[in-house]
Amino acid sequence: MTMLGTPAATIDDPTVDTSAHVVDEMLAAVVPVLRNCTADGEAQRRLPDYAAAALVEAGAFQVQVPKSLGGLELNPLQATRLVEEISKVDPSAGFLVGNMNSQAFAMMALSADGVEEVFADSKAVICGGAFPPARAVEVPGGYLVSGRAPFASGAHIATWVTAYAMLFEGDQPKMTPHGPVMLLAAMAREDCELVDNWNVLGLRGTGSHDYAYHEVFVPHTRVAPLTLGEPNRYFSGPLYRSRLWSGHPAFAATALGVARASLDEATSLVRTKKGNFMMEVLGDSPSIQRQLGKAEARYRASRAYLYDTVDQLWQHQLTGEFVNTEHGISMQLAACYVIETAREISEIVHEIAGSTGFQESSPLEKYFRDAHTISQHAFASQTRYESAAKAMLGKQNDWLFFQL
Repeated sequence: MTMLGTPAATIDDPTVDTSAHVVDEMLAAVVPVLRNCTADGEAQRRLPDYAAAALVEAGAFQVQVPKSLGGLELNPLQATRLVEEISKVDPSAGFLVGNMNSQAFAMMALSADGVEEVFADSKAVICGGAFPPARAVEVPGGYLVSGRAPFASGAHIATWVTAYAMLFEGDQPKMTPHGPVMLLAAMAREDCELVDNWNVLGLRGTGSHDYAYHEVFVPHTRVAPLTLGEPNRYFSGPLYRSRLWSGHPAFAATALGVARASLDEATSLVRTKKGNFMMEVLGDSPSIQRQLGKAEARYRASRAYLYDTVDQLWQHQLTGEFVNTEHGISMQLAACYVIETAREISEIVHEIAGSTGFQESSPLEKYFRDAHTISQHAFASQTRYESAAKAMLGKQNDWLFFQL
């Protein structure tokens, strides 16, 4: 409602956040395509080309790229919603949208010249694996980078591959009082070798194969120390004050999408299915009703927790400040809790569904596998609760995100 005499704001008004409108249009473009790609993604162990093309064309992989570089620079609440909604339809696609945007986000460490080269193509897509670290040797004009990293999600889609490399001098890593010198390098995909080895339980459509690289020359402009100093001028907006915590809500949102899809399928199932040798439909059973109600409550609570945490960080970023350790603790705990809860929901639904739940003809079988696979992700596995607690207690932390 507007004040009398005050014109209503339009989506062209620079004072209005139009990201919800952008996400709605993007979803309208890609969801119909993704509804038909899941089986192909499972069989191919990668996102099918037609689905990847739809996401690229819609700008789904430019969500966290600065507007000054041709990206969308969406606020994190809407970016999280985008990942969740896509994950309801195809969890692998949602995972890729979240993960590959985090890779683009990491480009803020490079020089301005470096990111200009990476994003010269407005449809640039970035993948990469972090560990084990690669080996980097400085040479005139840049570095030679060698290594092999697993979990390069979206390997077939990428135009650029990132590597986290340890700087060597001779046969030994170069050391500082805080440990070895770590670098981030961005390499052209054609300079790297894709190793086809993504044979897994769930999230098969992510195509998270290994990438290998042997003495790939990377110029200084596309290599940067792995620190969280001041980002280059293109990444000066409030979105980039979350440091490297941008990936956590994306992975949690993928889990939320899986949980929602599982619950919707189970709710539909119990309305019509009768248990073996039983006369009543499952939905008339008090025990099924209790399980379904509890699962729904857990989903709603975890969703509210995630979005509230993302909003708290975002409101802090809007003040002009970077997120701090306390914010990191909040984000880590929320991500762990949401992903853990999504796995538990998949187990409740599996019990509700009975024999239907383990048949490949039912989407519940895939949701169960996807929920359990994402629960092992390093960003939010059970051991990350320990990392957050160490930060709470002020103890030395082995989790990189609390060290930067």
